[in-house]
Amino acid sequence: MKSYKSKKGRIAAACVALMLVVCMLTVLLAGCKKTEIGVTPIDVFFVGNMQKDVEDPSTLMKEGTELVGVKEMLETEGWTIESNPYEVIAGIYALAVTNYSNVKRSLYYIMTDASVNAFKCTNLMNKDVNVGIRSTYSAISGENGSFSQTISGVTILDGLGSAVGQLKSQFGWNIQSFSNEDFNIHKEGFTAGAEFYGAGNNESNATKYIMGAGNPKLDKQTKVDGAVSKPSTGTTNTPVSQREYAWSELDQLDEGKVEGTEYYLGTYGTSWATSNYSKTEYFDKENTSISYDPDLDLYTLTITVLPEYADEACDFTKGLLVRDTKSYIQLNNAVYTESTAKIEVYGSGLIKSMQNIDTLESKEKCKLTVAGGMFGSCDGGGKTSNRITRAFSYDKDDCDALKYCALYWPELATEKPYKSVTEIKGIKPLDLSGYATMSNYKPVANDLKNKFQTLYSFDWSTYKL
Repeated sequence: MKSYKSKKGRIAAACVALMLVVCMLTVLLAGCKKTEIGVTPIDVFFVGNMQKDVEDPSTLMKEGTELVGVKEMLETEGWTIESNPYEVIAGIYALAVTNYSNVKRSLYYIMTDASVNAFKCTNLMNKDVNVGIRSTYSAISGENGSFSQTISGVTILDGLGSAVGQLKSQFGWNIQSFSNEDFNIHKEGFTAGAEFYGAGNNESNATKYIMGAGNPKLDKQTKVDGAVSKPSTGTTNTPVSQREYAWSELDQLDEGKVEGTEYYLGTYGTSWATSNYSKTEYFDKENTSISYDPDLDLYTLTITVLPEYADEACDFTKGLLVRDTKSYIQLNNAVYTESTAKIEVYGSGLIKSMQNIDTLESKEKCKLTVAGGMFGSCDGGGKTSNRITRAFSYDKDDCDALKYCALYWPELATEKPYKSVTEIKGIKPLDLSGYATMSNYKPVANDLKNKFQTLYSFDWSTYKL
């Protein structure tokens, strides 16, 4: 019998949307550059070796762990995708989460298109209000440290009057962070959101920036004063999992609750796993299926959660959505109305991509807050929804944090970011020699993009992510 440890991860999606919400409250950016909203090409999810399987898993796993493949699961349980499709789907999802928690290098990108709708709002001539937010979050970790970036912009501000609606290009949030064994450093700034490069909008820059989103002014408008600190050397008390196999039902790891409500936050074993698809009773079996591509050795899971189980299966995702939109609309007793996922997992047990559509709504009276002021209440309640695409890589070059510092934070190779920091002495600038800079970086999308199975029924070439 084997037992596996579950790693308590950071909630990446929370970091994305939380930063967005905070930015929305700042209206002092009238002079900043206008947000650009382009058609994001699918290439941005396939730069380098993103979404490719790993040829030599022995170089990928943490000491004392192993990469458990789908074949081992099927043989141990005696399952087939023809006879036991739902057990296999639940098992593969749990297997992908377990394996991911045991890798020593990884990259994942998250792109979200979120909306908040409020109905029959008083103080606004009984109008409906619609807010749209687009954001990208990246997390890269490997032997040279960790790099992350959040860049977001507001795309829609309807129903609040022309004066507020015209300010949508002034709202945004940008944050970058880097850490290694010696120090942590981050910078952040209200810099009018992101430029989303795409068709007809500097398309050539799309793959040069993470998920086609960048902000050239970020380096010039932010400070890192006091933002450097020694990494924590304390130990964590992550509980030892009692799961029998790597594909057994996932553990629920609580991280707290949304202040003032009973909406809870947490994960199911790793940062991106905030919904539980490891229980077959959650599935709407008429709309849940599995397919296998032998050429790619790739399993595709299409999952729809039954409405009566949506709150239970997606309790942490629900908490994130409520928390991350509470500065727009304060939903009371929100209920899930839609939870759909498409997940690609290689036969090796490594996740390739994941897409979700999540929607929840409240029919109760709720408060509406936009642009730093209270705009009254919404007698008709409200709804929030997210369309999320995640892409993964385990390639050594893709997971090199210094590569991204050289591209998007080259000042870390100079004394400038560290000059005013007094907490730590003797910090040495990073050695970024030998890495591509933005001027000579020429990324190319790999051929997997032609075989990408999207959750959505429309054409990626016309979809504005």
